[in-house]
Amino acid sequence: MPTQRFLHLPDIKREKIKRAAIREFSKFSFSDVSINQIIKEADISRGSFYTYFDDKEDLLAYLLRDFQETCKRWFFQNLELCEGNIYQVFWNSILVLINYGREQQDFIFYKNIFLDAKLMTETSMIGFKDFFNKSKEEQELVRYCFEKLDHIVCPVSSSGELSELLELLLFLVAKSMSMYFMESADIDEILHSVKYQFQVIEEGVRIRT
Repeated sequence: MPTQRFLHLPDIKREKIKRAAIREFSKFSFSDVSINQIIKEADISRGSFYTYFDDKEDLLAYLLRDFQETCKRWFFQNLELCEGNIYQVFWNSILVLINYGREQQDFIFYKNIFLDAKLMTETSMIGFKDFFNKSKEEQELVRYCFEKLDHIVCPVSSSGELSELLELLLFLVAKSMSMYFMESADIDEILHSVKYQFQVIEEGVRIRT
């Protein structure tokens, strides 16, 4: 989390630091990102940087937080709109993320994040590590989903089972976005493959119950 000192900076200065960081993360993988280059472009001292953030992972987590919160709000809204059909919500999320990637100026930034396997699987900044470790926040999210879930479409018997299912669906979202950013197949091929995998999971859940 950025410090209160950073949050109390004038908007213009915060935005300058943010844009300098995004440009650096867009040019290099996470391991090669240079804090020195960020502070040079943002016109701040190294000492000031460390009064704002613990390290570059903390900085990246800040950059992604708004994106994560936007995704969560969208997820909750669409869980209602899809009347609890969790499969449809995740399928829609893939379509939205692909369109988001096409339209945003920070396309390369998000591309680098999705293609960094270590970030996607081993750090808390993306959200997967916390989810798989069953953090308190994610447990609350799962309980909320379980209450809103269409139990006919998705007949899981507990929030614990739903948590395991959500992990699989999250991996499919991550996989589809990685394939998209890697350009390993065209969009239609990616969507066809992932949609089939969604169907396999959905049918597997039904058979199990």
